[in-house]
Amino acid sequence: MSNRLSHMILGLLSGIAILCAFLFLSHFNDESIVLMLVIFNFIFVSLVFPLNGRFTLKVALLLIGNTIGFLWNAIFYAFTHTAVHLSEVFNVFYTILNPLLNLVWIVSFWSISLSFLARSKQKESEVKS
Repeated sequence: MSNRLSHMILGLLSGIAILCAFLFLSHFNDESIVLMLVIFNFIFVSLVFPLNGRFTLKVALLLIGNTIGFLWNAIFYAFTHTAVHLSEVFNVFYTILNPLLNLVWIVSFWSISLSFLARSKQKESEVKS
């Protein structure tokens, strides 16, 4: 089995373990939190883990990304849950804004992760020369 494939499998298993930990530790009944974390884990593992870089850095970035995603969705859910009690019009805004705002943090975190991997690769090449 190639090194990249084993990194991808280990990353996927790590992401599943992290997601399960969040599911058991949280008491939120909002399915969008779980769905967005599953989407984030799938995208992150499939796009970042095949790249060159240290595996521990990739797993740490995945853990940080899951934490940010969980907190982002929990806070957004709390705001919208409060707003829905004020007016039913906010249901429409929640339906429209939830995927868009989740896309914002997913793309932002993914690009920051790529810059960390590029920086670590640059440091490794400086050490070798």
